[in-house]
Amino acid sequence: MSCIELPRPSNLLTVNPLCGKPKEGDISYQLLLGTSASSVDSDAFSSYTSQKGSSEPQEVTLNFYTEDGKQQKLVVEENLRVLDLCQLLALKFNVARSHTWTLAEQLTSLGIERSLEDHEDILQVYASWGNQKESENENKFIFKQDFCKYEFFRTPQQFFPLSMLDLGSVPMDCLSESPDLAKFVTLQNILSSGEKSPVVQSLLWCKEPGKDTWKRLFFRIEGTTLCVSSATFPSKDGKQQFWPFRDLMEYEIYTPVETAGNTNPTSYTFCLKNSICPEESPKNLLWFCCESDKHRQCWIVALRLAKYGRKIRENYKEVQSRHMDSPLGSADSRMSTSVDSLLSDYTPMKPRVAMDFTGSQSRIVEDPKEAKAIAAAEGHTWKRRLPCCRAPGGSSQQNVSSSPTARPAMEFGVHAIQPWFYSGMSRDEATHLLTKYGTVDGVFLVRESRRNPGSFVLSYVYKNKIHHCQIFPVDEKDQLCYSLDNGRTKFYDLLQLVEFYQLNLGSLPTKLTHFLVHRPRSNGQVE
Repeated sequence: MSCIELPRPSNLLTVNPLCGKPKEGDISYQLLLGTSASSVDSDAFSSYTSQKGSSEPQEVTLNFYTEDGKQQKLVVEENLRVLDLCQLLALKFNVARSHTWTLAEQLTSLGIERSLEDHEDILQVYASWGNQKESENENKFIFKQDFCKYEFFRTPQQFFPLSMLDLGSVPMDCLSESPDLAKFVTLQNILSSGEKSPVVQSLLWCKEPGKDTWKRLFFRIEGTTLCVSSATFPSKDGKQQFWPFRDLMEYEIYTPVETAGNTNPTSYTFCLKNSICPEESPKNLLWFCCESDKHRQCWIVALRLAKYGRKIRENYKEVQSRHMDSPLGSADSRMSTSVDSLLSDYTPMKPRVAMDFTGSQSRIVEDPKEAKAIAAAEGHTWKRRLPCCRAPGGSSQQNVSSSPTARPAMEFGVHAIQPWFYSGMSRDEATHLLTKYGTVDGVFLVRESRRNPGSFVLSYVYKNKIHHCQIFPVDEKDQLCYSLDNGRTKFYDLLQLVEFYQLNLGSLPTKLTHFLVHRPRSNGQVE
C-alpha cells in the first residue's frame, strides 16, 4: 500500500456505524492521502463556488445525437425533464418506444459521459456547460439505450456482490438454510423501501485531482458521504476508522467515453466531477479504478443511490407506469413488487400438479395422459393462427423451411415490424452489437439465420457472454410454428415466442429482459 502510516492522535475519529466529520486539527485525513493541510484547504473541489445568472433562458434550440451520428434539433423549454424529452426524441428519431431510452451528457473536452437521471432539468444541465456550449469541441447530448439504469431494482444480485456489501445484522428466520438468499432479500427490501441506500465498501485505486500517482485505499459509502480508511480490508468487529472523503451531493458520477490507457492500474475506471465547479479541466477530476467491471458497476449504482436516494425509486415507478401497456413493462411491474424472481434463483423448483377448473368445483388431474391432453387443448386455444404465418403442409422441418410459399410468410410475418427484429444481420454483427450494449443478462435481438435459410436466431447476453440459439420452423397440423427446443414448445409466430421467454426461462438460462431497438435508415430499411 502506497500511503504513509497514520499517527494515532487523541482526537482520531472512530466511525461506527456512520461517518462523522473530523474535529478541527485532526490531520489524519491529510496524512492518509499524502497531502498537506494547505493543499487540502485549497482544493478547488471544496472551495470553489459559482453564482448563476439572474435570468436564464426560457427555451433553447438544442442538438441531440444518436450513437451512430444522426442528429435532430429540438426546442427545449424550461423545466423539461429527461424522461419527457426521451419520449419526444423517440418520435423524432423514429425508433420504437422503450423504457431503456435515456439521455447521456457527453463532456467532449474531458472525454467523459454520464446518463442523466430522469428527473433532471435539461436546461439546467445545458447551463452548467458554460463556455463549452459554443466551443469547437462542444459538449453533446447523446440519445441512447441504458439497460443498467433501473435493472438493479429487478435483479440486484447482478449488481451487488455480497463481498462488497455491509448489510449489518441480517434476520435469518426461515431462510437460515440459505445465508446468501437472506442477504439478497434484505438488499431487495432496502432498494424497495427507498429510505436508505445500501452500504458498499471495497478497495479502490484513487488518483487525486492534479496528480499522476494512484493510491490503493479502502472506501465506503455512508449515507451521502464517501468515506476513506487506512485499512486494506473490512474490520471484523465493525469498529473500523473512516474519515469523510467527499460529499456526494456536490458531485456527479462519470465514466470515460473511451477505454482508459495503459497508465491506469485497470481499465475499469470512473470519476467524480464537482457539480458546483464550472471549470472543465482534466485536473479537476477525481479518478477511481476498480478490479473488475462488475465492481465498477456496483460502485456507480451505489453512488447514484447515495446521491439521489428515493428520487431514483420514484423515477423507476413513473417509468413503469408509462410502459405498463407493453409486455416487458408489465413483466417489470410484477417482478418489482416482490422478491419472487430473486427466490427462484436460489430455491429449487417446487412440485406442481395439474388442475381442472371446467366443472362446478376444481379437481386435481392425476392421470398423466389426461393432464397432457388438457394442456395441449389449452395451448391450441391460447395460440393465435395468423394467416401471414401459415405454410402448406409438410411432414418435416426441411419441407417447411424450403417451401416457396413459406419464405414470404416468414419475411412478412408479425415479427417483421417488431423493434427487436433485425433483418439481414450477420452473426458477427449481432455479437458486436450485444458486446457493446449488452450490459445486463437477457439483452437480446432476433435475426434471420444465414447458415440455415428459412429459420431465425435468438442472440442474447448471459453472464457477459453472447449466446446464439437457433429458432427452427416446425410443422404442427398444417400450421407453421417456431421452436427453440426441438419442437417441445411450439409457437405460431416469433412474437409469441419472445413474449413467452420474457416471462419464463423455458430452455434458456435467463429470461429475455431488454431488446436492442433498431433504428430505421432514410431509405426505409433498418440497421
